[in-house]
Amino acid sequence: MLESYLADVKASLTASSIVKDIEVLEEFITSVSGYLECRLLMIDNSILYISEYFTIYGDEIKRDKYSYHHQKNNEFLVRWDNAPHHRELPTFPFHLHRKDGVFESKAMTLEEVLKELAEIME
Repeated sequence: MLESYLADVKASLTASSIVKDIEVLEEFITSVSGYLECRLLMIDNSILYISEYFTIYGDEIKRDKYSYHHQKNNEFLVRWDNAPHHRELPTFPFHLHRKDGVFESKAMTLEEVLKELAEIME
């Protein structure tokens, strides 16, 4: 189950029209959990760092921790994550960091992040 999830994530990266290159920085799978960390070179020469820690929860995969950090020319642009801070936000723990602050966000998936970035890049 975890192997299939990891394969699906990698397939979505490979299939994305805005991802130019993929560098897997760290990856592991155990019988109950997994982790993927990648550095993606995007078509506009920006970088998207992704990390997901996931576990089996019943018959489903649960993404316990995630971070999708986008930058260009070493300058921070945006990051979606679910780190357990910013309890003041109604969408806690899900939030979005931008240069001008921290904002509400729904729980994001890699596919949703790529879709949002594609709207900007294409």
